[in-house]
Amino acid sequence: MYTLKILDCKTIDERQWMLCRGNLADYLSSLKNDFYNFSIQRKIVKNQYLDTLVTTIKQGDPIPLITLTYNEKGLQPVVGNDVNVNMDKVEILDGLQRTFRLWAHDVLIKEFDNRKIKEPTAFAKEIKREYPIFFDTGILSLTKVKNFYAYDEFEQIKNAFNNFDVYFIVWVNLPPKKVIHKMLVLNAGQRSVSKTHQFELLFLYLWEDLQKEKLGINLFREKDELANKVKSGNRNAGDYMFTSVIVGLRSYLEKKPLRVSIGDLDVSELGQEESSGGINEEIFSADFIRSFLSHIKEIDEAVIAKEGEEGKKWFVKDTTLSGMLAGLGDYLQLNENSSLAYLTKETDKGFVELLDKTKTVGFNLSEFKEQYNILSSRSVNIGNFIRKVVMNYTVELLKNEKPSWQNIFNSSLKKDVL
Repeated sequence: MYTLKILDCKTIDERQWMLCRGNLADYLSSLKNDFYNFSIQRKIVKNQYLDTLVTTIKQGDPIPLITLTYNEKGLQPVVGNDVNVNMDKVEILDGLQRTFRLWAHDVLIKEFDNRKIKEPTAFAKEIKREYPIFFDTGILSLTKVKNFYAYDEFEQIKNAFNNFDVYFIVWVNLPPKKVIHKMLVLNAGQRSVSKTHQFELLFLYLWEDLQKEKLGINLFREKDELANKVKSGNRNAGDYMFTSVIVGLRSYLEKKPLRVSIGDLDVSELGQEESSGGINEEIFSADFIRSFLSHIKEIDEAVIAKEGEEGKKWFVKDTTLSGMLAGLGDYLQLNENSSLAYLTKETDKGFVELLDKTKTVGFNLSEFKEQYNILSSRSVNIGNFIRKVVMNYTVELLKNEKPSWQNIFNSSLKKDVL
């Protein structure tokens, strides 16, 4: 538990905010082990200006407020009172980079006290082996460690941290969408936030809870050990790349196939014009996303049942997911700004039709592969082209027509040859 002094507070509907003061050393000691892995936050980055933060604290100068979100029902804050905060229920909305740098120095001091290594190079090697991120982000270097030894920096920093107060804004019981809003506002100006990235953030916050329900759906990130296997089709039904599902959802709602970058958690539009209008945040409800993912898995299972291993490889591609889902959205003529009830009803109806057509007619991947092999020798943007033909095939399939990959490829080629 971390004790804070409440300097001011306010209740707004079911949420509250508190302006608090707390001891820096206690704050750093109370952080949970994975505090810097909050899914909606940026990763720890190099920043030479932030690396002077310790000097600021040693000089006794104030540092900017740190903003936290805290989930704790029944909290009744009173100005002037202390509040004990369970840091396992805390996430850092603003101040993660600062907190990480201060925590790294706190860890360094404690390791120095515990290990009692008198030679700086040997100590630096030990720290680099156990905490490589400190060196990868430029927070520490052998030169810095040597200076710590030479100028007795360990004791100076420890004393400074013990005698320094930090000021916090603590938001209590923010719903997921409000957490995202606060994070985007607090980080405004640090980087532009695309519509797709906002989709990712809102989806991520929901996904952390949904995956606990064991839906039989696994979303993989680029950094995950099994990511390459999943992308190559060595997977089970329900295994997808996280970014492919996000862009598939956008393609569905916007009725056009979008594409995904190789990167993760920062999907770019890759030269595409950003869609106008805001996001209908109603779709980011646990019920809608749960149902949407379950429908995708049902189509996946039906494709695999008809096509076997080729179906596993084909369905998981982002070209397939964005194209197929864009086709479904186009067939339904969705208005993404409609009410959640309408979108849910139309989505359920559309996926039921698509599942029936997938089982009875299917996607005939042998013919698709023949046309794809011919295409590889043509001068077209293959990724964009495949998204469009998959979309067109899906629309024809849903319209009770008998789609032909050959006809769709040929008609699309007439429009897309460079």
